[in-house]
Amino acid sequence: MQFCCLADVTITSPSFVDMQMFDFWVHGKTVSQACSILAQSPSVEEFRMTNDMLAAHVRDHFAQFTLLEMGLRHPDSFMQDCAYHQLTPETRKQLIHMYYSLDESFLRELVGRRLSNKSRREIADIAEKCELQLRSCKRQFDNLSCVARRTEDLPGRLIDNIKNCFLLPERLAECYAAVIFITSNRFETSKKSLSYLTFENLAYCAGQLMAHWSASDSKGETLVGIDLDLQFLHDLKEFKPLIEKKEYLDKHKQFVIRSLTELQARIILTNLEPNFKPISKAIINLACGLSHAREMRDFFLDINEKIIEQMRALKWPSKEVQLFFDAYHNTVKALPPGRSPTFLSIWTRFIIPFSNCVMHLYHN
Repeated sequence: MQFCCLADVTITSPSFVDMQMFDFWVHGKTVSQACSILAQSPSVEEFRMTNDMLAAHVRDHFAQFTLLEMGLRHPDSFMQDCAYHQLTPETRKQLIHMYYSLDESFLRELVGRRLSNKSRREIADIAEKCELQLRSCKRQFDNLSCVARRTEDLPGRLIDNIKNCFLLPERLAECYAAVIFITSNRFETSKKSLSYLTFENLAYCAGQLMAHWSASDSKGETLVGIDLDLQFLHDLKEFKPLIEKKEYLDKHKQFVIRSLTELQARIILTNLEPNFKPISKAIINLACGLSHAREMRDFFLDINEKIIEQMRALKWPSKEVQLFFDAYHNTVKALPPGRSPTFLSIWTRFIIPFSNCVMHLYHN
């Protein structure tokens, strides 16, 4: 007697995802809006697709993406779960990057707010102002909230944690980290005088502060996270003698002028002599106040109103402003306080990211 075994065999091929359709869906396009765009395609006329056929085609794709969304909310599982193996790894990675994409115009409006339910209720106003689809803005807000929630208690660098948990590229992870850092520390970014700043400007400065002013772990290693080093901010008060002692202030001015003369910073040298004192006072007073939460929140506002506006009024070109900060930084070593290794370490940790921020915001 012969026995035969029956078995079900399923043969599948990699599923196809129309990335143009996914882009429409991610950016919150309605079926009608997507159809209007696709109707301009030569293939629609070539295949004689009616409006109803085109709408059904779009709805089918959008329904597919809605099913994928649950997986996209957990990128690590999405890449490994066998339920999604019909999608190639490259396709899954591309879908993750697109799903977590961000609009910088939306982020610029959002960074002045907290990632709270109240802010989510205000998204409709932001979407209208930025001329973005409401659904897209809600997706971005929810993704930002999710990333913040899942990484808040993780040890290590925030950017690395975002990259590892959500499989995002460096630049996109930096954007998420910047928003989380700025909103968590409640930096003031919405004042009218700051409206000229782009999200990229703010993100760069956030990166500088996270890299240089973040708190340390128990081993003394700097953690590039959202918590600022409160002891370091308190230590900045040691800079007070640089402006309170006339001898130090005058010597610092002389050293800076001598250095800029050697560097041929001609425009700054025409009016630096009478303006060094108010500019130096603005820098040091700003530093000494950063241990207070309110002063830290006004970091961008104070840089703009107390330093950048002074320099703009004096018509200092950006290239020479950079030379000024280089000289201002390096010549402190020649002053009595600068001979202390501890003082010099605190000074360097402060002035490098601070001057980088000023330079990045110093534009029209």
